[in-house]
Amino acid sequence: MEWQEYVRDTWQTTLVFLSLLVFTRFLGKTQVGQLTFYEYVSGITIGSLAANIAAADADKVWNHYYDLVLFVALTYALSLITIKSRPLRKLIDGSPTIVIENGRIIEENMHSLRYDIDELNGHLRQQGVLDAAEVQYAILETTGDLSVIKKADNQPLTKSDFNIHLPDPSFPVELIMDGVVIEHNLHKRNYSQAWLEKQLAARDIHDLAEVTYAGIDSKGQLFINRKTHSNYTNKSSEE
Repeated sequence: MEWQEYVRDTWQTTLVFLSLLVFTRFLGKTQVGQLTFYEYVSGITIGSLAANIAAADADKVWNHYYDLVLFVALTYALSLITIKSRPLRKLIDGSPTIVIENGRIIEENMHSLRYDIDELNGHLRQQGVLDAAEVQYAILETTGDLSVIKKADNQPLTKSDFNIHLPDPSFPVELIMDGVVIEHNLHKRNYSQAWLEKQLAARDIHDLAEVTYAGIDSKGQLFINRKTHSNYTNKSSEE
């Protein structure tokens, strides 16, 4: 293999790598999350077209690249259309299907999906259910996941059942990541740099490089994880 071929392979592979970074960001998170059948096939096709570019002869690279760009554009356009059109979305992605209702397995729905009892039992066990009689509804989602809603008598008791009411959790806010202060989040919570330094000093931390992570957790408390050891401190943010 001559050096010209190494150069060609390098730039073609780099082109594919950078293009996939852009295209996957462009298409959104559903391409890397729980996929419907269509999204699964679409992702495989994009990967196959990208591989063709990396392995193509120099005079065919841009032909294959056009195919990739066109397929991504069509995929994106279809995603926009399906957002606005529920009938088309149901046609492409399908609909969730009830496979258990009031403890009874609905065999006709399972047959239409080619979904067998072994798969159903496996998914039920993953949800912590050993007996279909405990289930009020089991729904096979378009992603292939099974959503299980137990009967009322089989659901665990919650604090509200005992008339115990706790404050709702707040969304965690990151203040330090890998020794770097995230100033936007700090100001968003109306905290100052001086306040943060005071909190760190109270825990005998005088250098931000010692901190792997610090943030306000869902209970409104300051959580700090130090790089120097595995222990951490968790004290009230109102100190």
